[in-house]
Amino acid sequence: MIKTMTASLAIALPVLVAAFVPGTALAQTATTPGKGPNVATDAVKPSELSPVKQLELSATLAKLGRANKDPLQMIVAAQILQSAGARYEARKPSDADASAVVGPEKAESVTSLLEEAKAFSKNDKTIVAMADDVKAAASKGRVGGGIVSLGQITGRTVHTREMTFKGGQFAEIGLIGIDTNNVKLEIFDQGGHLICRDSDPAYCPFTPVWTGPFTVKVHNNGGGLAHYKLETN
Repeated sequence: MIKTMTASLAIALPVLVAAFVPGTALAQTATTPGKGPNVATDAVKPSELSPVKQLELSATLAKLGRANKDPLQMIVAAQILQSAGARYEARKPSDADASAVVGPEKAESVTSLLEEAKAFSKNDKTIVAMADDVKAAASKGRVGGGIVSLGQITGRTVHTREMTFKGGQFAEIGLIGIDTNNVKLEIFDQGGHLICRDSDPAYCPFTPVWTGPFTVKVHNNGGGLAHYKLETN
């Protein structure tokens, strides 16, 4: 039984990864530094699944696992999160007070996902053994990965953050609503050019032509308080 479930898990992960290969950024090429949109359309995208895509895939799969009460989906979500090697960083919006920042203790973790998997299985011995194997691998740690910031935003509000990205280096920003589907992500360069706009789950990959600041806006289009996860590489 363990061999069969482990094999299914091994097959499922590559299939899920293949389905989430980074797409194409929105915008036009800037040929002269400081003029035009600061984004290159001919930049080469990473061939491997990027950190932010891994984080988004993990979160999406965890939501599906909870909806289905499926322990295997929760374990795969934990594996992907472990592979992403995420670290948490408080990034307060420039147009909000400190209450907009949510601490990392509220975030999903490899351990919390595995505990949910065990609960959904009613502590089935096979599931518990698989979860413990993933937890043991996660304890070894990983260098690098994505950066995650958690936030809460009132209804019909926008959170704004300034972030600097290096010229010629692939950049990516993701946004996931934790308890809502009404959040939207927008990215502008220093000249006010729209680089990318996407809705939850939002993903914006781009490569700046030159090193410079970008304005990252999180919109809550709903009427109530919402919590979200902002991810960058």
